[in-house]
Amino acid sequence: MILLDADDLKNAKITLSLILFNILFFFFFKLTVPLEKFLIFVQINRRIIENYEIWRIFTSLFLHANELHLFSNMISLLFFGATIETNPNISKLQFLLVYLISGIIGNLFSLVLLPYGAISLGASGAIFGLIGVVLIMIATENRTLLPFTLMYVMYFVISSFMPGINIWAHIFGLLGGIICGYIIYYRKKLKINKY
Repeated sequence: MILLDADDLKNAKITLSLILFNILFFFFFKLTVPLEKFLIFVQINRRIIENYEIWRIFTSLFLHANELHLFSNMISLLFFGATIETNPNISKLQFLLVYLISGIIGNLFSLVLLPYGAISLGASGAIFGLIGVVLIMIATENRTLLPFTLMYVMYFVISSFMPGINIWAHIFGLLGGIICGYIIYYRKKLKINKY
């Protein structure tokens, strides 16, 4: 079973750094930066398509609309991030790459599937990628927990249909995480179990 304790949290340095970075970024922009400057970093599909402002696909991963948005994402990042980062079968670099790749995949599909004028921001696509990796970890290690885990994931996906939530970042971030989890975890465990 996947449980976290105080030692896990101490060893989840990248997770804690990402959380700190997101919090500092949020308050920096909220307290010191005018809205028009903040919007330079948000994913605005029209600006990416017309002006080739592709950095927005990356920078928007570290921005949040309000305190509740930030809090809910950081709680999820703490749980899922620390679970993955402290697993001995996944390196810290692999963990960070999964986070970034899943978030970017979610944002790229949002660019294609959301309306031309859509605005999007937040770490949810990256966090859904982490959920995908945890799903693979559970499917690999303890299949009896898989039905409960799938129900939990379905709850997250269904809640993504609420107004104002970027469903495409969630769905494709999750799929990106599942693919990454298969590559970096499941296949590695299969090789280990063969010997």
